[in-house]
Amino acid sequence: MIKYRHSLAVGALLSALVPLAATAGELARDQRVEFDIALNPRNPETFAQLLTALSTPGSSQYGHWLTPEQYTREFGTSNETLAAVTAELSRAGLTVLETHAHGLHVAGRAADVGAAFSLRLQQGQARNGSARVVASGQPVLTPALAAAGARIVAFDNFERMRAFARPTAGGAKPQNATSPTGGYWATDLKQAYDGPSYQALTGQGRTIAILMSGDVQTSDIQSYFSRQGLAMPSLTRIAVNGGATYSASNDGSFEATLDVEQAGGMAPKAQILLYLIPDLSDANILAGLSRIVSDNKADIVSLSFGGCEKFYTAAYNGGHDASGALVSYEQVFERGNAQGITFVVASGDEGGLQCPAPAYFSGKAGQSWLAGASAPAVSPAVTAVGGTNLVTSYIPGSTASTYVSENAYGDPLTAVDPYGIGVTLKGGYWGSGGGPSVYFKAPSWQSLVKTGTSMRATPDMALQMGGCPSDAKQPCGANRSYVIEIFAGQAYGAVGTSASTPAFAGVLALWEQKLGNTRLGNVNPVLYQAAKTEGLGGSSLKPFRQRIAGYNGVYTSTSTGSTPYNMVVGNGTVDIRQLINGTSIAAAGNPGTASNP
Repeated sequence: MIKYRHSLAVGALLSALVPLAATAGELARDQRVEFDIALNPRNPETFAQLLTALSTPGSSQYGHWLTPEQYTREFGTSNETLAAVTAELSRAGLTVLETHAHGLHVAGRAADVGAAFSLRLQQGQARNGSARVVASGQPVLTPALAAAGARIVAFDNFERMRAFARPTAGGAKPQNATSPTGGYWATDLKQAYDGPSYQALTGQGRTIAILMSGDVQTSDIQSYFSRQGLAMPSLTRIAVNGGATYSASNDGSFEATLDVEQAGGMAPKAQILLYLIPDLSDANILAGLSRIVSDNKADIVSLSFGGCEKFYTAAYNGGHDASGALVSYEQVFERGNAQGITFVVASGDEGGLQCPAPAYFSGKAGQSWLAGASAPAVSPAVTAVGGTNLVTSYIPGSTASTYVSENAYGDPLTAVDPYGIGVTLKGGYWGSGGGPSVYFKAPSWQSLVKTGTSMRATPDMALQMGGCPSDAKQPCGANRSYVIEIFAGQAYGAVGTSASTPAFAGVLALWEQKLGNTRLGNVNPVLYQAAKTEGLGGSSLKPFRQRIAGYNGVYTSTSTGSTPYNMVVGNGTVDIRQLINGTSIAAAGNPGTASNP
């Protein structure tokens, strides 16, 4: 069994806090350095109005998505700004290699880069061992860059994000189709969540992108799907900033494998694009997202990583506000939404307690996990996916995996030192990530339900994530479930919202195929309208299984009450055929049959 490997690190912290990437001296003066500079788009008010119209059913512009060229022409950084910035960088000895909708890709000698931004560049090493150029402190912007609202995250010596997937402890024992103690294959989930028959919808014609810092082993993917008598999905690897390799000891590879198997398991004929980045630094994640949106090949993007949103606040950054990175994330997500791309993001696995106390990073003992939501799941431009423990039928001699019940109860965690500081954190809780953003206001579509906050609330919905991870206090509660992952030639029990998220990406591929291979864009307005209608009893369709009892360390989900939404499971888990208005389509039957191979 893979041990729990922590890869999250905190970004943009000042030198008073413990660094989480090793450094090996200053760069040679003549060493070539490449990096991105993010700039603000044009006409933000006009774009905001257009984006609302594009994403709102009933609008005359609903679904009339932009091409990347149209977006750049109408809303990209102005030519005047690009010219002024390029000239200023040139005077500093730097070269603009490429311009894109929201900025520049720049190169120069280490000495010139350092002088231009008052930085001392060093050779660094990310947590997963990949090489990085890093610097302490914050870049000092040139006048033209400052006027353009430029943001540079390239030299951050820390990683805020981590892959969420974990192996389960031995205590996860749901009912399922093969034994009282086994885990779920994708076919089990498809039957339990009322998916359409394989003979009707398979995701064919749709493309799902996965962004991760580790490659997969093709033989693992083949093995997973051969069990179902299926060929593995079409899988294309795309390297960004040098890409990433496969390693059985790499959290990124464990995560990427789970993502491909879950997304492809739900939509086996969808094409999968695996965008590979060296690590989960903000710079590499943003580069990967920008490439995905610029390529415009993916209809749906699945992101199974995140980190405490408060890591971007001044309290975690020595008094420096690092929220500019959140602005960059939001701009690339919104650009993708305008092109019709749907982003689904794991809401996190530490329940409502996703933030280590700031003093922990100074090595102070006795600190606790604090309430907080996860970024980038807090973005209003993405669908935040939470999780539950699913229980299905167990009938000896039958492969049936029909829905029995769900719960969203988490598990208390043992004291852990998640970032290798040398002291442990107490009071942690495994469970569906949820809570209000500290940065983003509630979008208009979220007012369709009662969230109890004026801020962007997470998650939006949920699917099976499982419980009882390897660092949970034993014994875990009853009915803790997991999914099966084939990794490094072996079968593992995997848990986390990084299982529910790619599974929902597969659901969206089925939905878009039913619509005639039409993109959905930001699907949240549709989801919340459906939840409101269901809550009021205004439709025969019931796309959500609501009122699932649970607790994530901060927030409670009850099986009764007049307010179905909560910050544990969002609007609930989905009934797939009801969600996609496909009740006339035959349902996926027992796993291993023609309708659910």
